[in-house]
Amino acid sequence: MSENGMIQKVDLYQIWEQEEFCQILPFKEYIFDMLIHLDIVSEQRRYDTKTGSRLPVEHFFVPCMLTQRNDTDFLIQECTPERTVSLAFVFKGTIIPPALPNRLICACLSMWTLKQYRGRKLMFSGFVGLSFDKEHDIVVCVEGNKILLYLVHKRSKGLIVPEIATSVRECLHLTLERISEFYQSTVHEKVSGQLPFHTEYSCSRFICYIPEERIALKTDECVCNHGDNIKLNWKVWNQEQKQKQCDPDCTGLSEDALSQIPSNTELLRLSVNCATRMIHDLALHLDMEESEWSDMVENYPRNTQMVKFLTLIGLRENNGIRFRDLAQGLSEMKLTTHTLCMMRRRKQMISSIPDDILDSIPTDEILDNISPHIGKMVFQLGTELGLSIADLDNIDKCNCDLTAQSKEVLFRWRRDRLVRPTIRVLEQALVNSRKGARCLEEVVKNVDPKTLRAVETVTDRIRDNADRIIQEIQTSQILDHMMTQLVISVDDRRRIEQHAGQDDQNKALLDIVIKRREPAYGVFVDGLDTYGYEELANDLKCDSQEISPSAALVPADNEGLSDKNVPLYKVRLQKNYLKVITDISHESIVDHLISREVMSVDDGKKIESGKTPQEKNRNLMDMLLRKNERGFIEFLKALRKDSIYRDLADQIENTAVTRRDIEIFKKYCK
Repeated sequence: MSENGMIQKVDLYQIWEQEEFCQILPFKEYIFDMLIHLDIVSEQRRYDTKTGSRLPVEHFFVPCMLTQRNDTDFLIQECTPERTVSLAFVFKGTIIPPALPNRLICACLSMWTLKQYRGRKLMFSGFVGLSFDKEHDIVVCVEGNKILLYLVHKRSKGLIVPEIATSVRECLHLTLERISEFYQSTVHEKVSGQLPFHTEYSCSRFICYIPEERIALKTDECVCNHGDNIKLNWKVWNQEQKQKQCDPDCTGLSEDALSQIPSNTELLRLSVNCATRMIHDLALHLDMEESEWSDMVENYPRNTQMVKFLTLIGLRENNGIRFRDLAQGLSEMKLTTHTLCMMRRRKQMISSIPDDILDSIPTDEILDNISPHIGKMVFQLGTELGLSIADLDNIDKCNCDLTAQSKEVLFRWRRDRLVRPTIRVLEQALVNSRKGARCLEEVVKNVDPKTLRAVETVTDRIRDNADRIIQEIQTSQILDHMMTQLVISVDDRRRIEQHAGQDDQNKALLDIVIKRREPAYGVFVDGLDTYGYEELANDLKCDSQEISPSAALVPADNEGLSDKNVPLYKVRLQKNYLKVITDISHESIVDHLISREVMSVDDGKKIESGKTPQEKNRNLMDMLLRKNERGFIEFLKALRKDSIYRDLADQIENTAVTRRDIEIFKKYCK
């Protein structure tokens, strides 16, 4: 743990089982939750950048146990003056108590994604590297009595989004305040209004750090010993959240930023902040032909936003424009070059969605439900979410339906786990693309945070054990069990068993379980436990605190569901699926059904094609579940003809059907 700073919950519990900890062992769950609450332990809700899967939930970060110092060259190679801005939280005294930065690092790990650099996780004693998004990285490290904060842009510090810098600074400042107040209270020190630290801002060389109070006194400039105006960096870290225009003294993009090629997202933000006529005139000024513009308008007659955006993309791809070309074009048109500053801005939002929802990954249901609301903004949304133009073009060509396009964009975004694909990220993308977040707020307003946590847990448990499941299990009895519990349908079973190899059948089953999660997951695990795969089932089981059997089961549109919506005879028949296929001899029953013209002679031959009595009974049940109620009634009559099966007929006819049964059946089997 001193090398990677990680521990498993079970290992910690084993430590507490020692005699010295006997008094706290009964309260282990509460104490563990308290360690998380106090930022001493941080849950490793992070993702493998190669596989895209979240690392097992049992792993937790414990930064205070790390002794390994940062021995990478990340600071030298990546945190360069051309790409980075920095500030420092400076504490009184000559050294910071180690517990304080450790708690800060732990809090950072719960907010952002731990970054990997050359195959190594950037977490060391007093040092952590994090990814905010695909353009911005965060570094927090301790030097003496300073906690240094670096914000690094992928290309140029002149393209750092000030709202991001401001939100990161405010977030860490508030976290340090909270931690400091806690430690003051633990030593019975009276909490005063004065904080034990202050903020200093650096010059471009990261040598001079000037206190915020001195910078605030300077109206225009605050020049350090090296001649740098630190006031410019200060403004990046202190952007007014509702500010729409540049400051009067804004000098526009820096020389380094002007030399960069604009990204898709930056061109999108420029397009939404400029009038159509302005983009048209700028494009012609930058050597686009009028015919190209006309073709674009003809291709997207009802989507001017798309015309503007693709025009700028075309200028970049065909004419090789950089920010300098855009600035020069605007100047020659006698328009302000500060228009380009808008590409560094994010539209601010005040979210009504709770933080525990915002920090979760959206479920399939959430993405399915929001897709119809995206409409013609799907291309812009995909760009904000980081999809490439090539990917978006392919999605557009493969799907004419806008809802299908939206689904593909959202699901493809969620699979890319380089930066954690949270609901917060989706909300910001909706706002940036001018769609607005109201539709998302409506979709998640009744979502339980525990449900979202359960969804992540289920998916990760399956992915962690996928190879064992695919290679080890035989599906027939598992499928019987899942049919009986109503979590798969006849059609599901047919799609699974159409694959020739057992491995492929297992993969198809896993796809269904991953997509449906609960209650299918719990039934699947129970089936493994029942039919000889106890060890695998134990590895897949989730703590009761983490997952609810009915999680994500009842969507809002099922309110008012009644028996009229669901054929109850089918529910009763399928709930007895396992009993029927194991207990009956089918011959006389099939003869009766053929004589009553419920089934044909050909149906009888298909039933007989099964290799074992159980396979033949499965074929019979599959057919009955596709028949109308008359088929069900005749089946019960056939059972009652034989005294051996009369009790079974009564059991089927009197099988209780709960509201939960109806909900599950309607969702998966109808």
